[in-house]
Amino acid sequence: MFELVSVYLDDMTPDWHKEEAATLTDILILTVQGRAVYVIEGETVLLEKGDLLYIPKGALRSGHNAPEGPHQKYSVHFLLQPDGPFSDVVPSAYKKVGTRNFDYMKQRFMLLIQHWFRRKKHDEVVCTGIAIELLGYFVQALAEEGFASIKLRLMRKVQDYIVEHYRESIRIQELAELVDRAPNYVTQSFKEVTGMTPITYLHQVRVHSARDLILNTKLTIGEVADYLGYSDQAHFNRVFKKMMGYPPSKNK
Repeated sequence: MFELVSVYLDDMTPDWHKEEAATLTDILILTVQGRAVYVIEGETVLLEKGDLLYIPKGALRSGHNAPEGPHQKYSVHFLLQPDGPFSDVVPSAYKKVGTRNFDYMKQRFMLLIQHWFRRKKHDEVVCTGIAIELLGYFVQALAEEGFASIKLRLMRKVQDYIVEHYRESIRIQELAELVDRAPNYVTQSFKEVTGMTPITYLHQVRVHSARDLILNTKLTIGEVADYLGYSDQAHFNRVFKKMMGYPPSKNK
């Protein structure tokens, strides 16, 4: 399915270069400082801070520092089964995208490196989980390339507003006024960008918060439902079960 092979940090190496050769694994790269130049299947690819580069197994590639000097980047090397769950979402050719959450991605790569070289008990499981997460963010960034930047910005604003006000009663009209667009535009665009409607996303945020409250506090299910803005506990129970696949009482 997903086999993590190795993790590397190229840390401002003055004479860094890669001779032309076919890659033995799939590779995901995050550039964090400086610039690097790759030639992949005869095409020149310039990497700058914040760029994510995916190189599929078997691609012919070489690389070197940019003329102005060395660079810093993280790379994850892994193998994917051709008929595995990721085969339909990863590209068949190399792809470069910019990350919109650079600081978070950098932190995750740093954590991956720490666990990879520490190699204590269960670190291999942790590393694999982080690597899959990073691949997921790359795939997400790749999908978002097809959206207009203004649409992404507006829907991220809606998403952030829901996260900040999820305990309140939020209406589509309110979200429409937030971004100065029609309600239908908000509903359709939000679903296009996130895969769900704003109301479904609201319930998702509430349910995950509810699960944490039920597991980690002494609040009753009714008190949790009321705290999260559900005036009807029966409605809360239905929403929770639909989202999680089991009733909230199972967490008690």
